[in-house]
Amino acid sequence: MSERTVRSACTRHCGDGCALLVDVGPEGVRSVRGNPDHPFTRGRICAKTARFAQRLASPRRVTTPLVRHGADFRPASWDEALELIARRMDALRPTPERMLHIHYHASFGLLHQAGKFLFNTLGASGFSGAICLGAGAEAIRRDFGAIRQGPLEESAQAARIVNWGRNARAQSAHLAAMLGQARENGARVLAIHPGDASYDRDHEIILRPGTDRLLAAAALKLLAARGQLSPLALDRCANAGAFLELLDRWPLDDLLEACDVPLEQARTLADWYAPANAPCPPGLLDATATHIGRGLQRYAHGGASVRFVDALAMLSGNVGRPGGGVWFLSPDPGLAAWDWTGVPPGPSRRFPIAGLARAVEAADPPVDFVWVEGMNLVTQCPESLALERMLRERFTVVVEPFLTDTARAATVVLPPALMLECEDVLRPGEHAGLLHAAKAVDPPGECLPNFEIAARLGARLADPVILPDAETVMEAALRDGKAGWTLETLRREGWLAAPVDPAPWSGGIFAHADGLYHLPDALPSYSPVDPDFPLRLLSPVRREHLLSQIPEDEQQAPPTLYLSPRAAAFDALDLSGPVLLETALGSMTVRVESLPGLHPETAVYPRGDWLSHGGCVNRLIRGRTADLGGQAAYYEERARLVNAPVA
Repeated sequence: MSERTVRSACTRHCGDGCALLVDVGPEGVRSVRGNPDHPFTRGRICAKTARFAQRLASPRRVTTPLVRHGADFRPASWDEALELIARRMDALRPTPERMLHIHYHASFGLLHQAGKFLFNTLGASGFSGAICLGAGAEAIRRDFGAIRQGPLEESAQAARIVNWGRNARAQSAHLAAMLGQARENGARVLAIHPGDASYDRDHEIILRPGTDRLLAAAALKLLAARGQLSPLALDRCANAGAFLELLDRWPLDDLLEACDVPLEQARTLADWYAPANAPCPPGLLDATATHIGRGLQRYAHGGASVRFVDALAMLSGNVGRPGGGVWFLSPDPGLAAWDWTGVPPGPSRRFPIAGLARAVEAADPPVDFVWVEGMNLVTQCPESLALERMLRERFTVVVEPFLTDTARAATVVLPPALMLECEDVLRPGEHAGLLHAAKAVDPPGECLPNFEIAARLGARLADPVILPDAETVMEAALRDGKAGWTLETLRREGWLAAPVDPAPWSGGIFAHADGLYHLPDALPSYSPVDPDFPLRLLSPVRREHLLSQIPEDEQQAPPTLYLSPRAAAFDALDLSGPVLLETALGSMTVRVESLPGLHPETAVYPRGDWLSHGGCVNRLIRGRTADLGGQAAYYEERARLVNAPVA
């Protein structure tokens, strides 16, 4: 094979949706680069994808179907593996709810959803809720009536940018670059978080974890007292009077004590949203842009926190204003018909993802068959040990390229082709358009694309479920989209962009039936610290690895937990001996290090490491849901540190 460069796109679990240049040699993919010609990517990609060639070529990849044999696995042919699976599914066809399909977004590709087509047609069970964006997305719908946001670049044109809990360095290489460039252009950035030195900022406010809604309410009270709430914005709200009465009932001192923020910093926050006669740097827009992170919606009242941050942006007059507004989640612009998998009858019943193992164990009729694809379920969801047991006790099929914790619990492991080993169409989250994810190399061994796995299995059933071919799916999705593009055009051009409203809601009409913005009608209080478990356990993403895709030889045992140097836990610990991280659900051994800047009630465990390597923070986190969207409330767990007993 001669040296060549393939133009493709990144379909991994990330909203940036990067256009790629893939350098291929005789041995396979040599390097992955950002395409400098793409108007959003501009040659930049994250560290995770820059090293993707190593993932493709890893000697640990599963490259042939595996069937459980005692405590281990043995290789099998596709015929044997699919026949084994098909027989089990055929036996359950009269009661399809006894099959459970778990599919998540390992890939943002169109074809990657083929399993949903198969299991929706069968009427298998599915799941409800979210592990990623559920509470925040539902909060925005309740406030604005629909999810809309301007181009990411528009926020970087604002004179003031409030980064409310989004660690851009770890989550979005392009947002991080835009924030850096915005600061160079004269914009100021305020970061609000429970403590993390990696935030790029001019100013920061470190608050008690889980109290974001109370800090936003404090800033709103200050603006109201100054007479700086926007009269026009108040007129566009359905329930402004009741909301102002709600704020009046909360003493400012109580709000600030709950979020552990000094009055002067709350005043600073109010100033960022309604500056008094502050000059606007030349070339920038006189507005405040708000970026909301994923973390603040992962508490019991996470949806309320997003709603109060929204309210602060709205009532300060920064919604519908060029450069202003809220950035959390991009809507689907409808450029392709992404719902091709939504065939009847659809899921026969749904189990909450946050407490999945307990719900499945209590199911009547029982679940006998589980299919998992697109996520490392055991590692990424709460109550990991219970999930592992639940999978082991059933006939479980896992479509997975590595022997993750989920794959190790399977009856059958099926090896998928990965990004760059199969063609797909990508819908990015942070910019409008579509990209062609071209195939650059053949998959190793017997790996097959997820689409082909679903198609082969469907055709093997006694009463077959026939999928349309991949070409037809891509053609139809593009043809039926709003833009009416063709697959031929997308393949030739590499990407197709679409315009986006730079200032959503600029007309003052919102997507609710009454055309008004809807403010929250309650402000949940803050639960006092539990003296038995005084630390709030937070598990942010890592910068170097995507979710749980950490190479096994890079996993550290025991894992590292970070505390503030001011944490009271240090006073009672002997760090020369083993330390246990304990919650109400269990305990695990950790290595403890200090991280300056953290709030003293915060314990930070970067997530993604595996049970099988002595890690997995989710083994200690109970499955609870936030107030909105069925969001898993990962950050509601309290913890403590103790020295391990001496044997």
